[in-house]
Amino acid sequence: MKNKKLEFFLEIYMEEIPARLVNDLSSQLKSNFEVLMKEKDISYSHIRSYGTPMRLVLFINGLKNKTEDKKLEIWGPPENISISNKKEFLKPAESFIKKNNINKKEIHIKKKNGMNFLFCKKTIKGSKNQENLREITIESISKIKNKKFMRWSDKSFAFIRPIKNIFANMNKKFIKINFMEIPSENKIIGHRFSQMSSRKIKSFDDYLNFLKKNDVILDFKSRKDKILEEVRRIEKKEKVYVNPDLDLINHVSNLTEYPKVLIGNFDKSFLKIPKEVINSIMKNHQKYFSIYSTSSMKKLVPNFLFVAGSPYLDNNKVIQGNEKVLAARLNDGKFFYEEDIKNGLEKIREKIDHITFIEGIGSYGDKAKRVSKLALKIRDMLNLNISEDDIIKTSELCKADLASQMVFEFPELQGIMGGYYYRDKSKIIANSITSHYLPKTRDDSLPKDNLSKIISISDKLDTICSAFHMKLLPTGSSDPYGLRRCCIGIIRILEELDINIDLIEIFRESFSHIEKKEGINNKESLDRVKLFFTERIKNYYVENGYSVNILNAVVSNFNSLDIVKIKKKISIIKKLNGSKDLVKASEIFKRLKNIIKDNNSTNINQKLFQNKYEENVYSEMLRIEKLFKANPNYDESEKCLKEIIKSSSTLSNFFNNVMVMDKKKIVRSNRLNLLTSFKKLISGVANFSDL
Repeated sequence: MKNKKLEFFLEIYMEEIPARLVNDLSSQLKSNFEVLMKEKDISYSHIRSYGTPMRLVLFINGLKNKTEDKKLEIWGPPENISISNKKEFLKPAESFIKKNNINKKEIHIKKKNGMNFLFCKKTIKGSKNQENLREITIESISKIKNKKFMRWSDKSFAFIRPIKNIFANMNKKFIKINFMEIPSENKIIGHRFSQMSSRKIKSFDDYLNFLKKNDVILDFKSRKDKILEEVRRIEKKEKVYVNPDLDLINHVSNLTEYPKVLIGNFDKSFLKIPKEVINSIMKNHQKYFSIYSTSSMKKLVPNFLFVAGSPYLDNNKVIQGNEKVLAARLNDGKFFYEEDIKNGLEKIREKIDHITFIEGIGSYGDKAKRVSKLALKIRDMLNLNISEDDIIKTSELCKADLASQMVFEFPELQGIMGGYYYRDKSKIIANSITSHYLPKTRDDSLPKDNLSKIISISDKLDTICSAFHMKLLPTGSSDPYGLRRCCIGIIRILEELDINIDLIEIFRESFSHIEKKEGINNKESLDRVKLFFTERIKNYYVENGYSVNILNAVVSNFNSLDIVKIKKKISIIKKLNGSKDLVKASEIFKRLKNIIKDNNSTNINQKLFQNKYEENVYSEMLRIEKLFKANPNYDESEKCLKEIIKSSSTLSNFFNNVMVMDKKKIVRSNRLNLLTSFKKLISGVANFSDL
């Protein structure tokens, strides 16, 4: 019996949990147990957590009745400061004894590193795991956190919903959990509509069997698989195609303990409104799946799928109820759409002059004017053939639908509705109004035409610079204006454009269009934006497989931020990285950096050269300078990198044969200036000492 492995399981039964939080709360429960069991040295074979809308469950097996005894060797202070000549314990010894709860008779003297120290061996008896797990349960529940937690009734701790019962069982025995006067009964309840309960649960297998008989699927993946299976069955039967929205599938898998997929209908007349409106209403407001007639998912049919919450209710009544709710929402959407079409986008646009973009920066109308000026500047810098009228009109209207009735009700449709409202006047501008929000996520598609691309860049840059101007910087996970996402979007669009452009110049242009506020230094804001964007560039390319050292070497100064140039340089260095020549050159350039230290002067007097090694470094520098002047964008070529690597041998010969720190100050300074000039030349390509 002593070596028998035991199991422990816990159920926290509560009022219905929001679907989006079920998996997170379940994971937190498991993580809290793992940490606390490690602290108490509780060994086990396996731990798993489960979550449904009504319960959080934890199962552990491979447990022992108690933790192992611990044999400790405790070292104390040195003997010479702990015991007097009269063999009396001094203050350090007394503190050691008190701290470790040691009997004076247990103390010995032991030698370590040539000195005598107080020492004792102590055995800490193992503790019963039933009591340990009772304590861990209470602490684990207390440590589950979320911003949406509230305090319920007279309870002094916050949780997502009121807890109705805490059930725990170890070694086939119920364990009462005394926590915050929350009920802890030897009782398990089935599906909430089944009204079935049991007080005979002795093992985790008993628990699973009872839930299964009473229509509770405990495992998230099993619920999800059941939904997918029923969706495929309906697709095959009805010869339709259901929108395969993984986020929605994951969400509805936590809406009910026993999912059942049903199909409903809506009036065909609603198909006249944009499909994005219908999809948004279905997904974001009702958690329904839209249905298409073909696999290309272009043409909607007047049906929808939804996950019912109970197998105990009449299917027809459930379907009718959901059809009625959806019809009301679609009627709202149809009304908003028709009203907005009647007003027209240009009339709607007038309202954004009274909608604040960022407090202290102005309205969305002000933003539109800044975006227009910035887009025209970028067009000229990139030498793109885009109509000035198209840029001005798109900039003016790109945020107009924020004032529409549809977007006010369904914010997720911003941009999309503006495109619909203007497509009869100009498909090019309508497309750009929709596309300028792209990419919305790291993996989202990019705007396809150049007009959309420069409007997207301009809009995102204006958002970044406006926020930094008002010192609204991202902190930790908080980024209310999506500035990190804006940076990644700009990087990806510039990558695809594949045209050299210095972002720092655009930052300056953007700040020049923002009305200066008293007490705000735009130079300081510019420096912060440069640093912020530099870090985003590094993070982006590190996540795409480039080493931190390569990024540090290339994106190491604030003189220029050219995405195309950076991408080419890091790709070339990655290709050559690890080669003997580059490793050797990097060591020489590190030596160069260490020698010149803080010297900034580049005044060179050739008449002060005293040997051929100085002359060779100077000649090599002139040779590379000549190559830069003769070849546009030479600094981002593989040939350039190889020539700089080649030049390191000239530097090596210099270091091996010349004393830089000459006794004569004038000679010493001239040599330092020569080396500083050389370093500044190659630093325009990369800081090779960082590799």
